[in-house]
Amino acid sequence: MKKLLRLLILSLFVLFSLQSYSQAKFGVKGGISLTNIVQNFDNSDDEYATVPRLLFMVGGVADIGFSDMISLRPELNISLKGFGVDVKEEYDADKGYDRYTIAYLDIPVNVALKFGGFQMYAGPYIAFAVWGKNKWDIDDDSGSEDIKFVMKDVELDEAGDLMNLWRWKRIDYGIGFGAGYKLGPVLLSAGAEIGLANLLPGIKDMSDFNPDDYKVHNLSMSLTATFFLGK
Repeated sequence: MKKLLRLLILSLFVLFSLQSYSQAKFGVKGGISLTNIVQNFDNSDDEYATVPRLLFMVGGVADIGFSDMISLRPELNISLKGFGVDVKEEYDADKGYDRYTIAYLDIPVNVALKFGGFQMYAGPYIAFAVWGKNKWDIDDDSGSEDIKFVMKDVELDEAGDLMNLWRWKRIDYGIGFGAGYKLGPVLLSAGAEIGLANLLPGIKDMSDFNPDDYKVHNLSMSLTATFFLGK
């Protein structure tokens, strides 16, 4: 995480220091995302059977051109990420749902390569969870629960079980990449974000608990449209 944070800080420093020497364009962005989590539990079969969810994102984009082919593209987005639990496999229920939704303040910093209208981009992102909710309606049981976000390890009595999805780390980070085509002021893109942060908090005073044995990461794929303002 420290390396990614350094890269983000360096990217932002380059953005502000070189902005006066480059052409900057600003735009608004929106789209849909297919999101899920990736689970990797060593020596355990406690992983949830999950299904992806179709959610949305909206935000702003700055395109700082250094040449006709290369630009730095920082963004500030509100992105919904989450997943659903397969109620048939997990609860042996014929119908219903169990859905997790988390709203992130998502800050990608990408480098874009342009070949005429065609563009490719890649770079790191960091995201801060600002809201989360679990809602379910399974057979005769329905309800909702707020997801609580933490910045550090939790006590055992606070964690509950090891796979407590109502306790979530606030900060996510990872890498993103994608490609698109620009038609006039509109850029149509398809992209993905791969989370590298383990979203499950560690548990204090539990000698036989290794957080590396219980890993959960975000994964999302998106289709977006960006409308650039001005000429």
